[in-house]
Amino acid sequence: MTTTTEVTAVTGRRPMGSVLAVISLILGPVLLALALATLQEPWIGDAPDYAIINNEHGLLVLSFNLAAAAFPFMFGSVFALAVAGRRSRRLAGAGLACSILGLSAMFANSMLSVPLVLMYGIDDHSGFDQLAARLSSPPLVALFAFPLFVVGTFLAGASLRGVVPGWAVVCIVLGGLFPMAVITGVGVLALPIAALRIAGSVPIVKRFLSPDEGQ
Repeated sequence: MTTTTEVTAVTGRRPMGSVLAVISLILGPVLLALALATLQEPWIGDAPDYAIINNEHGLLVLSFNLAAAAFPFMFGSVFALAVAGRRSRRLAGAGLACSILGLSAMFANSMLSVPLVLMYGIDDHSGFDQLAARLSSPPLVALFAFPLFVVGTFLAGASLRGVVPGWAVVCIVLGGLFPMAVITGVGVLALPIAALRIAGSVPIVKRFLSPDEGQ
């Protein structure tokens, strides 16, 4: 009786974890890609672009809301990849650590532009121009860690070799190039990147949803 109860308890927890992993693997890239694709750069060098802030306020608000919704799922997706690649514990662990650091830096960088969005409709920019100069070059070295997301995805892909087909590994690795869309300022690049990441995640999704898989 005790054994039956324990097994029932364990298997009862698996479906929810699997569903959350699947949702994260899909929604994370989709929401992040949409956030980057709709982003209108509110900076001109180190100064706010008030024309964009005032004329594209709706898109800016949409983009930042999509980003805020995306990052929790992106964090969930990197944990899902680490679980799927747990046979190579060191690679999966290193990939998870780098991915978390990279995502944290990406999220922090995006939040630095939120005050600019809040300047919409405010005519007096004198005090804010001084604040904007500090926001554009914050004294936080950790904010420059966002390329670690690429490194983390590469390590996660390496941990998945032999677990999923080779084409899926390639798609997942290429699907970690979201920082390139940020660096180049071409947000639409995030759309094919997200498509590759989701395509590569399909075999992992099937494993999580398989009743025989002990995820």
